[in-house]
Amino acid sequence: PRRIGSIDFYGYAGLDLDRIKAALPLHAGEPFPGPFETKDEIRKAVTSVTGHPPTDVAPVCCDAQGNFTIYVGLPGASMKQTTYNPVPKGTARLPAQIVDLYKQMMDASSAAVLSGNARDDNSHGYALSIGDSYLRAKQLSTRAYAIQHEKLIRTVLETSSEVQQRIVAAHLLGYARQSSEQIAALVRASHDPDDAVRNNATRALGVLAESSAKVAARIPARGFIAMLSSGSWTDRNKAGWVLTALTKSRDPKLLARLRSEALVSLLEMARWHNPGHAYSARILLGRIAGIDEARAERLAHADNADELINALGYRDRK
Repeated sequence: PRRIGSIDFYGYAGLDLDRIKAALPLHAGEPFPGPFETKDEIRKAVTSVTGHPPTDVAPVCCDAQGNFTIYVGLPGASMKQTTYNPVPKGTARLPAQIVDLYKQMMDASSAAVLSGNARDDNSHGYALSIGDSYLRAKQLSTRAYAIQHEKLIRTVLETSSEVQQRIVAAHLLGYARQSSEQIAALVRASHDPDDAVRNNATRALGVLAESSAKVAARIPARGFIAMLSSGSWTDRNKAGWVLTALTKSRDPKLLARLRSEALVSLLEMARWHNPGHAYSARILLGRIAGIDEARAERLAHADNADELINALGYRDRK
């Protein structure tokens, strides 16, 4: 049994957030009722106040205390509709044993998180566990398959009508050889109509971007800036990861675009209680403000975002 560690929001610009919070039947510190019950109760509460359902309710396990963080997307002015790719209609499929390998890897990854062994080496452009030998073996098997079958993986990712096939293909492609074709296919998949496909594709791009400044320079930032204002929590979470890598060079044009197109969204995300999930928004805000990297890192890892917001010179936004 786990408890609710915190409940955080995004997309609430222009809405009465205090009223929405007061309407919620769930609170931090209480037992976590389960994903379906949580989503249903929060959906009813948000709809009763705003007249619209939440854009997303995402229970995420686990924080440092082993509790759930619940993210609630709201249909305010800081949520922007995102244009996704058309739903594919093809029949390409991956072998059943490879789909099973993906499931085994996801189970192993979850177990590594819960045991505190979720540490990866991303220096090769794909994740390799350094804390869990079983997970690492599954990742190496994935790499071996992806190297030999990249064309099939790209075909499934782009054309398969089956969501689960595209989810697996997006993950597999992150383990293929680094190439312009790989990056282009993952960028396209980051706008798949399914959020799990987008999550896997964007995560793969985040790992690639972290591995090399040269690779990061080949990943276009535009779509990920738009994702920072998405109604989906995974879109915001993974887009922040990619942009953290893309802004390491502190390109002034890129930072100016972030300021003009996603500032309010970043301020909302910087206030999240889970420091790991808030980190990307906080470090991006620090770079936008021109704070030196060492201080920006310190502020990004602080218990709350107040000092960072004050350093930026922006008024408190709640």
